[in-house]
Amino acid sequence: MSGKIVLINPARHFISNQFGVGYLTPLGLICIGGPLIDAGFTVKLIDHDLYGWSMERLIQELFDFEADYVLLGHSGSTGAHTTAIMTIQSIRKALPHIRIVYGGVYPSYADQSILRTYKEIDVIVRGEGEQTIVDLINAWENDSKLENIAGITWRNGDKVIANRSRPPIQDLDSYRFGWELVDWPRYQMFGFDHAAGLQFSRGCPLTCSYCGQWMFWKKWRHRSPENILEQLEILVNQYGVKLVWFADENFAADRELTKHILELMIEAKLNISMNVNMTAADVVRDADILHLYKSAGIDYIVMGIESLNDQVIASVRKNNPYAISKEAVRLLRQNNIISLMNIIYGLEEESWGTILDKFKGMLEMDGDILNAMYLTPHFWTAQGRATDPLTIIQTDLGKWTYRNQVIANPRLKPIELFLGVKLTEAFFHLRLRALMRLILGKDKRYIKIMRRSILVGIRVISAEILEFFWKTKFSPQGSLKYLPDSISSLPIKEY
Repeated sequence: MSGKIVLINPARHFISNQFGVGYLTPLGLICIGGPLIDAGFTVKLIDHDLYGWSMERLIQELFDFEADYVLLGHSGSTGAHTTAIMTIQSIRKALPHIRIVYGGVYPSYADQSILRTYKEIDVIVRGEGEQTIVDLINAWENDSKLENIAGITWRNGDKVIANRSRPPIQDLDSYRFGWELVDWPRYQMFGFDHAAGLQFSRGCPLTCSYCGQWMFWKKWRHRSPENILEQLEILVNQYGVKLVWFADENFAADRELTKHILELMIEAKLNISMNVNMTAADVVRDADILHLYKSAGIDYIVMGIESLNDQVIASVRKNNPYAISKEAVRLLRQNNIISLMNIIYGLEEESWGTILDKFKGMLEMDGDILNAMYLTPHFWTAQGRATDPLTIIQTDLGKWTYRNQVIANPRLKPIELFLGVKLTEAFFHLRLRALMRLILGKDKRYIKIMRRSILVGIRVISAEILEFFWKTKFSPQGSLKYLPDSISSLPIKEY
């Protein structure tokens, strides 16, 4: 094979990464990098988001590498779309011979409208890319036709063609991660050097109305526990990784598999910090084995609480009524595991009353960290389809980050909802009970990580306040007529 491929993570610079949390490895690109290397191609990974190079520097890197193909994708694909398009346009203008492929969740669903709008893109890969991208590059290398490659949308002259979808990968173990592509010293999170993302499973057994991940991955599948342990040992022993954040939507969906993985981790004595995403219901289910989570090195469990109103929880098809979520937090504290609660504002019609009720409920629940988000109506989700486009007040896709308001609230002005949410975050994290735990707590690891997390939170919230008052503009209601197609066709702003 002679093809030279560059994988690019566009320079979106999300506030949470830039001002506090730090950066994880771009897992999606690493997932396709391994199969491409194994297929015989020469591959380079450029994390433009991490490096923050000028566009001129990026293009020079591509020129010096003599790239034949550029593949772009970002984990925050909706919020990064405008930056990805601007990057693609700059590359196409400077290096017109390079073939450009775009992938990720958002382009997978907006594929046809994106290709119709932006002629600079050659192909969009829909869904999982490990096998699709190898087939695509092989076809180009051999001057073969693209009609039979599953999982791509492409342009044939002026016609946009969406090939058949590719079935979900059944044997995830057969596709290895391209860890050797990573510039390891640059990745840090919460003060841990060499931070890595990893994925045990894809998909989720739940079908929450506001979430599109379970639709994107089609069905819940997983790697073998032995394969995951092998990956962890590679990360620790070969690359010095100190923190691993599992990108699973639902890490512990299968209790017996989870228990097996935890036992393998404990036996391996990895000595790293790990974060996982779980439902509160699964935490309660695993009450008798939570000590295994702690012993394995899992310091953080992120739970999608979403709402403290049981009627709202039922309406979005979640499985954690308030009593379950409260019990999950209690059990995690009992085992000195940090509980991070995701709460979504906008699942109900917000008012000062609902904001106060949420605050009181969270004080009673007594979790460790609150991640307050806003409902973001992705058009491919049930919640998105139910959203009236005329209520959209944020037409800049770069602000569709879950931490920025997108939908108008009939009872509160944007500044009122913003202040209510930020005051909730501030008062919750600075409550006396939480501060006393940081002073008098007995688990040194818990205290150390919590202190780091609080400092990170202060920096992020401060940056978000500056962004809201100086860099955020809202459009009048009615500016957007159609949710799916007009969004992907919005003008790209310079940065």
